[in-house]
Amino acid sequence: MVAAYQERFLELFRRRGEAATVVGGAIFKRYSGMVVPFGPVDADYSLTPDEASRALRSLGGGLVRTTTGLGRPRAASEWYAVICREFTPIERVPSANRRSKLRRALHNCEVRRMSAEELASSGYDVYRAAHARYHAAGAPASPAAFAAHALASSGFEDIVQHWAVLCDGRLAGFSSNYVFGETEAMYSTLKFDPDHLRKYVSYALLHAMNEFYLAERRVSYVNDGFRTIRHGTELQQFLEHNFAFEKAYTGLDVFYRRPVRIAVRTTFPLRRVIARFDIRARALYELESMVRAGRARA
Repeated sequence: MVAAYQERFLELFRRRGEAATVVGGAIFKRYSGMVVPFGPVDADYSLTPDEASRALRSLGGGLVRTTTGLGRPRAASEWYAVICREFTPIERVPSANRRSKLRRALHNCEVRRMSAEELASSGYDVYRAAHARYHAAGAPASPAAFAAHALASSGFEDIVQHWAVLCDGRLAGFSSNYVFGETEAMYSTLKFDPDHLRKYVSYALLHAMNEFYLAERRVSYVNDGFRTIRHGTELQQFLEHNFAFEKAYTGLDVFYRRPVRIAVRTTFPLRRVIARFDIRARALYELESMVRAGRARA
């Protein structure tokens, strides 16, 4: 049975023109050439081979990646989400240096919710500046595509919420968050203008959002996403060090489309050589290595 917020997300995806399907009571979408579940990370998204094949037929892609919910010990899995379960007020932050940075951040910056229309009209410069910091991030979206994606979320404020951090009245960063009922707030898109980072805009925005979702809305946890395997982990390390985020381990499985499965198994012994020349192949081999390690421990 599809939950109420799932129906809302399916409606949102239809408006955006993004393909999605429901398999085993869960939403699945395309992401970076894969089919992945869309929903709170504490849910079990296990699929049978037949269900995985159905998802691939519906959405395309080379593989389906599934997870089994949170709670696995670290020794049993190498796959994890980076989550925070409790808001930490400034006076309870253990580091004097971090307390000082947070106070300066809240003095320098204003943090507030913003509408989809405001994000569409004023967010592109921040998005483009943040994108330019990561040379391997691919081509940025066009201004028109960025605006259209933001505007599509208008009227869906119950499930998509945009936040702004401003310095001297100018937008210095933003976050677009997905809300899954009372279970999870997912920080889906965090972007900061590098010119404002010295004013600790990231501290201000994350502190305010954690306070809202964890202390006021009392969702079970906020989530920055799964382990990264294609780019740096600086943000996740920053969250763990400064905002009490933690690695929450989960089981992992992968179902390949037949040609991809054959290619991965055939070339796996040569993965270290091939990975030197292809970042996508490196990520795929790393994913396969984690799946094999998890099956060996089972």
